[in-house]
Amino acid sequence: MKWWVLPPHRDVTLVPETPEGWHPLDLARGFTRRVFSAEALEVEAQAREGAPPTPRSMRELLLLRVAQGIRARGPIAELRALGAVLTALSGPSHGVRLRLDDVELETGTTERGADVERAATLSTPYAREVATFATRVAGAERVRLWLVRDLQLPAAVALAQVCPADVALEVAGPFAETHRDVLARMPSFQRATFPEPVPPLRWRVVPLDAEPSRDDVVWLPDAQGASRLEHVRTLTGGARWAGHVSLDALGTPDLLVESGCHTAVVEFCAITSDHVVDIDHQLIPRTLLQRGFERLRAAGVRVVAEWWVGAPGMDVPVLDSTLTLLEDEGAAFFDLLAGVRPFHLSVERMASNIDVAHRWGVPGMPPVDRDLRRSVPIERPGTIPASRLQEVLTSLTGRLSSRAPLSPGRVAGAFLALRSPRAGAPATHLRLDSDCAVVRLPASLEGASTPSWYAANLRTGVVLAMDARMAPELSRRTVPAPLAEVLSMVPEARRAKWAETLVSKSILERTHG
Repeated sequence: MKWWVLPPHRDVTLVPETPEGWHPLDLARGFTRRVFSAEALEVEAQAREGAPPTPRSMRELLLLRVAQGIRARGPIAELRALGAVLTALSGPSHGVRLRLDDVELETGTTERGADVERAATLSTPYAREVATFATRVAGAERVRLWLVRDLQLPAAVALAQVCPADVALEVAGPFAETHRDVLARMPSFQRATFPEPVPPLRWRVVPLDAEPSRDDVVWLPDAQGASRLEHVRTLTGGARWAGHVSLDALGTPDLLVESGCHTAVVEFCAITSDHVVDIDHQLIPRTLLQRGFERLRAAGVRVVAEWWVGAPGMDVPVLDSTLTLLEDEGAAFFDLLAGVRPFHLSVERMASNIDVAHRWGVPGMPPVDRDLRRSVPIERPGTIPASRLQEVLTSLTGRLSSRAPLSPGRVAGAFLALRSPRAGAPATHLRLDSDCAVVRLPASLEGASTPSWYAANLRTGVVLAMDARMAPELSRRTVPAPLAEVLSMVPEARRAKWAETLVSKSILERTHG
């Protein structure tokens, strides 16, 4: 038997079509389903409720209880809840800290092989999956670890360490292909082979609680060749598809429509009065993008954008002017903004087109000890300093989130599930914000042994201590109701002010009846 193994941690909204002759072992999706089950969440929550309270345990309990409260409110809320659960379950006692679309090592970075090897020896939330893997593949002819991104590295190392010695071990996938030489020198992979060429997998976007079907949308992680119809059809098998395309692909919308595109995800760095700057520093006329977008919209193709912030030579004033131009709905070239992310020039992009780096500035030298580096630094005056970038991203995300919800993470399921706020008549009712829950903890978030109520919004990060006279009633307000009903415990003369405050804090949201 040959096992095609997908280690934790990856985009679990995707399910691959395993090649003939191989048996799939999707440990990433299996791990997620295990820890995100209603039973597992309750066990984890009760364990923290029954132990002496600490600030850490109460913060984790808050995340778990809020995740329980919002997970059934639609696919986006479900993904936010999953992200909160992964955060709660991978605290400082573990070698890795998991997020919905990211992983951090407790010490070090996944760009350094020695750090990954060290992290794999420590406790991890997916230790059960690693333990059962060895038993599952015992006696197998071959095991192939499929690495899509660096997020899977710590788990892949742990799996390689416990793989039975008499089972042939292979390491493949996009990440393994790019970093083959370095991975082959790592102690855990020295006995492994790195087969090539291995055709890419075909992925489908599948809800967490569902099994894949032929009707599911195919996801192309990199559809830069979308201008070649036959190439896309080979990758998709003629199915509807979604994925990342180059921004200039919007200039040839008929090709996207004919290829069966369902959702196109594009990236940009800045917008000027005449052009949009893409991630390869191409200046594309806004009028061209607008015409393409209108054609795609008429054909039912959605366009979702990501804003890459911190590009070389693009300082805060450039961001401010871009933000202003984004408000011009008449000049739009996308349906929805998924979010912001740090600009980076990947080693893969530079390898395929070295001119891209020089368009941005002067390629710098990455740290020599980062043998698994994923990006190339660019030196150029006017660039936001690395020390300030996270602050700028946080501020920008807050300003954008106040206008429309952003994606909970860079996962395929979120790109497809994002929806514009419903427009129409003025909102007349109130309810709990779709990403907020009001929960009771056995202690305060500081660890004081006093039962406390909190409202927490997983989209905005707002956490607000609540009055015990108001909180129980608000916790049940998931269905739209008039102001007088939602805030019946507040004197009538103060209800409007209270409502405004709770809406501004993203505890309540205005909606239609």
